[in-house]
Amino acid sequence: MTAAASLNTYIGNQALSNSFANGVEVATATSGYVPLIPVGTIAQFIDPYWGGVEAIRLSIPTSTAVRVGAISTLQADNSYNAVPNTANLGQSLAFSLSDVPSNAAYVQYAWFQIAGRGPVLSGASVAANTAFGITAAGTAGANAAGKQILNARVQIAATTTVVKANTQTQNGSSFLRVTNSDGWFVGMALSGTGIPASTVVGSISVDGTVVGMVQTGTTTAQNATATGSTSVTGTYNDGTRYWNVATFNRPFAQGAIT
Repeated sequence: MTAAASLNTYIGNQALSNSFANGVEVATATSGYVPLIPVGTIAQFIDPYWGGVEAIRLSIPTSTAVRVGAISTLQADNSYNAVPNTANLGQSLAFSLSDVPSNAAYVQYAWFQIAGRGPVLSGASVAANTAFGITAAGTAGANAAGKQILNARVQIAATTTVVKANTQTQNGSSFLRVTNSDGWFVGMALSGTGIPASTVVGSISVDGTVVGMVQTGTTTAQNATATGSTSVTGTYNDGTRYWNVATFNRPFAQGAIT
């Protein structure tokens, strides 16, 4: 996801998720800091590619890293809490819209999706038009008794690839120029001529035409090894992390079934 226009006048137009104008806010004090957007704020956005999005603002505790699509329960204090791999939770859920590096000093704030369509961090690919469930802390996968994520369904499997033709690369640069970044998101694997192994999307510009590359699982820039116009393939998994695209509306973990 890139930037999205808000339908809430309190928010205004802003980056909804990872981009050069990042959707993540970092506290500037260890105590007494008041976030620019209060936690618990719910806003509606129109994303250029993914469509209508409803999201809630959550705080992320210190020393906590959050991946795009990571699943959080909704807590009373509106803080991120990776959903536990436990049956019959009966708790409301939200999916991270940003990749948030761990910060040992400060609390961070980011948007988590509660309605619309978007990537869900998973441990394996799940077939399209299929129910899915919790398989590990903060992570989804195949459905299992008592662990289904309700009001949600996979629409696009994590085996999906999205190719961007005429992508401009520059030897020694970590940035790609694309016509558009539709279907791409932070964390997804990239491959193509001049793209080193173990490269993923690290950032997407607000207008969706510049993509930053980083090494898998890090924030370290990954530089192209060739200059030219080429086709670059984005894959919805890197062999370890998978993103199944789901549609959902106020999803929640399955409650008691006995």
